[in-house]
Amino acid sequence: MKRMLAVMACAVSGCIYADVKTPLAYRAPTAVEAKAEGAADVEGTACNQAVLGLVAWGDGGYAAAVADAKARSGATQLADVRADTTFFNILFLYDKACTRVTAKAVRLDCSCCPGCSSADAQAR
Repeated sequence: MKRMLAVMACAVSGCIYADVKTPLAYRAPTAVEAKAEGAADVEGTACNQAVLGLVAWGDGGYAAAVADAKARSGATQLADVRADTTFFNILFLYDKACTRVTAKAVRLDCSCCPGCSSADAQAR
């Protein structure tokens, strides 16, 4: 009976298997504030992985997920950013944690003049 109770406690706590998703909060301009109504949705992902808790690799941070979203879309800025994290674990043998960002892609035209920055283009 004690053995079964220990197995159940371990299973409930996630040490045998876990697949968890959690939301993140971040302040970003809304689509209206960024003048990006009707802009296309873009998604970016960044992950960390580990084996046996001994060897780990990857950059699962928020900045990496935002950079991935910008690279995929060619956007200069993101608006209405939403971020979530996912955690996946099997018996502590393999672990994966990912940050996923979904946002509106804002492409600012900065070809108007030399030395123009994204902030200058948005102000126009």
